[in-house]
Formats: sequence, C-alpha cells, structure tokens
Amino acid sequence: MAASVLVAGCGGHEQKGQRDATTKTARAVPVIVGSGRLVAIGGGRSLFLDCVGSGNPTVVLEAGFGGDSFNWQQVQPLLGRTTRTCAYDRAGLGNSVALPGVHDAREEISDLQRLLESARLDAPYVLVGHSYGGLLARLFAHAHPKETAGLVLVDSMGRDQTRRQLAIWPRSQERVLRRSVARSVRDGVDLGAGESLAARVTSLGAIPMAVVTAGTHDNEWGRAPARLARALDRQWATMQDELAALSSDHLHVVARHSDHFVQGSDGQPRVVIRAVQAVVRAARDHMHLPPCTRLFSGPDVRCRS
Repeated sequence: MAASVLVAGCGGHEQKGQRDATTKTARAVPVIVGSGRLVAIGGGRSLFLDCVGSGNPTVVLEAGFGGDSFNWQQVQPLLGRTTRTCAYDRAGLGNSVALPGVHDAREEISDLQRLLESARLDAPYVLVGHSYGGLLARLFAHAHPKETAGLVLVDSMGRDQTRRQLAIWPRSQERVLRRSVARSVRDGVDLGAGESLAARVTSLGAIPMAVVTAGTHDNEWGRAPARLARALDRQWATMQDELAALSSDHLHVVARHSDHFVQGSDGQPRVVIRAVQAVVRAARDHMHLPPCTRLFSGPDVRCRS
C-alpha cells in the first residue's frame, strides 16, 4: 500500500496495453519499436524520437516515471492532425539506452534540450507532461521560457508531493511508508532531487497552461483505508489547483471517469487532446485560453477553473 501512494505522482503504474519499459543498461543495443528513430545527442548517446504531423508550435509529449513514448499512442496520432507532435523515450526507457550511474531531472531536461536541437525541432514548444513528466515539463518551461509556448499537465506530480503525502499518513503506518519512500533513487533516477528542483518553480508567468486532473485514483491509493483515501484525494486536488495557479492564463478540467492514466485507452484521451489543442491555438494566435466551460461540458468532465 505504501508504494502505491507514490505511483500517482510518478506515473509508474502500468496501464493496459503499455509497452514493457525495462531500464536498459549503458551497453545495451536498443531494438527500435515503432515508427521513430534514434537521434544522436552528443557524447556517444542517442534518444528515441517519434514525430507525426506538421506545423508550429511543436508539441512534445513527456511520459510519466517508467513510461515511454508508447504511453501516448491514444493521443499522438490525433494531435498530429493539428501540429507536429513528438514523443520520445528518456534515457533508460523504451528504445533509449540508460545513462550510467544516477541522474536526476536536471540531466533529463538537459537531454530533452539537446534532443530538440539535434532533431532540428525549432522552438517554441508546447510541453505535455503526464505525472512525473509534468514535473519535467514545468522545469523545462522554467529553464527555457522563451522556447516554451504552452504547457499541459496531465495528472501531474504536485509540489513537494512526497513530503506532503508523508505528513498525512497515519502514524501506525508511518514507519512502513518512510521505509518505502526513503529510497529516493529509483531505476537510476534521483526523484528526491527532482522534487527539490520543482519546488523552486513558484510561477510560470502568463504562459497558456491547461491542467487535466484524473477524477479517481482508486488504483493508485491501493488498499488504503477509506478515510486516508479521501484525505489523499483532497490533497491531490489541492496540489492540482496549485499547479494551475502557476500561470495567470490557465484552465483546469477534471476527467471524472478517468484514473491516473487519463491519456490511456482506459481513460479519457479526448479530454487531453482537447486541452492540448486549446493551448496550441492560444500559443499560435498569441491569445488567452478560453474559459474551461467553453471547451468542456457534459457529465464526464468538470471544470475547476
């Protein structure tokens, strides 16, 4: 149960139909799966990139922790009808070979910058990040504001999420949970360092930003007692509202019938598609985002702002 609480923040829970995201060693030779290609980013390293469509701004899809470009198969083809849309595999995932040793979010956003340059994908970009990928997307936007035209955060990790989840965990289970999350390095990635970096991002100005929140986290909270699950749900909603408030130009929609993988076949991928298209249009036309209620209606969605 302890580990399942962190799943919603990292995106590591395997969705139905997800490709096996086994971490590759630095010496492994990747076997390309899908229609993309390996792009050399320097230092003898390459990352897998898969792009569809044409037009600007370019949409960059950032998967959750342990996920890869395959996680976007339900949304990427349709987004490609609107603009060029690219998904990639971070080091050690999918078709990309791992970095030796331990790395953190700083190295991952540096990798992304080098990938975009090497692939000659000109700025600006609309970053779409799921879960841990949302943390990386806002770090990229903060580090490269002139290159970032918009953001879409899909049930993204919240600010100081691990510390805040620990704070509401029952004392009777605290030792078990702390033993589980004390291991901040997972699969060669220092998650704790990434959360510390993201905690410093307190504003993203007026960048067009859409926040898409899952309506349920039953799979993520696992066998947590009902009272704790309700507390975790309230905390998650608060963190999602905080993410929306990072930009003065934002909308926030809840995909009521979706669990953590909103973009997956068992979620509500069209909600993600519509949110991305709205941000692309705002970035392309240099306009503010429309009100959430103008874009989303019906019993399967709910606008928070």
